[in-house]
Amino acid sequence: MIEPLFYSEQLAEAGATVTLAGDEAHHAIAARRLKVGDTLWLFDGRGTLARTALVEIAARRRGLALRVEERRTEPPAKPSIHLACALPKGDRQAVLLDMATQLGMASFTPLVCERGVVKPGENAGARWRRICLEACKQSRRLHLPEIREAATPREAAARAAAEGARVWIAHPSGESVAAAGSSRPSSDIALLIGPEGGFTEEEVGAVLAQGAQPVSLGPAILRIETAAVALLAALTVRAHS
Repeated sequence: MIEPLFYSEQLAEAGATVTLAGDEAHHAIAARRLKVGDTLWLFDGRGTLARTALVEIAARRRGLALRVEERRTEPPAKPSIHLACALPKGDRQAVLLDMATQLGMASFTPLVCERGVVKPGENAGARWRRICLEACKQSRRLHLPEIREAATPREAAARAAAEGARVWIAHPSGESVAAAGSSRPSSDIALLIGPEGGFTEEEVGAVLAQGAQPVSLGPAILRIETAAVALLAALTVRAHS
């Protein structure tokens, strides 16, 4: 059985004792029913993983004392894949972020598009971070995706280009994903996915002016989250082949 993975913002060196509190401690005690002597794995969302032993459960189960047995840090996967995407409605946002995180998304930028119908809510960033965190724990990915500020397609493409990433924009006129990703990507890639009504021609033109490459997922009109996951999966396979 795989030992459970929990999030801790700060991780001490091997031999030190750390405290796990809040929701993570409650989950460990109430849901996983862990006891003194059990092994827990902690990660900080920045690539560091620690194997710990549960040495004490605080009164009223308010926290756990854990002794760090070993600790290591893994670098981010290369190339990095960044997703800039129009927002789907309702619970489909959670599906999008959950699956994208499992596939190794490095960052998420909500796109503000002319034909978009959903805008980020006041507390959206915190909620999205929680979704990504749970997806990291489930898939045992050690790097928590960065949640970036909302941007227009042009702004997102310009930022990606300035950071040295190749920019792909999902568009029916583009070449197939198989052709566009026929070789292992050598640089970071930013994927731009529009709303279900599609990008406007003005938005497409502004993104292409930043050196973007249009790619197509075929003739079907896909939901936002379907297109995003399909592109991420195609790139992830290529990156690790």
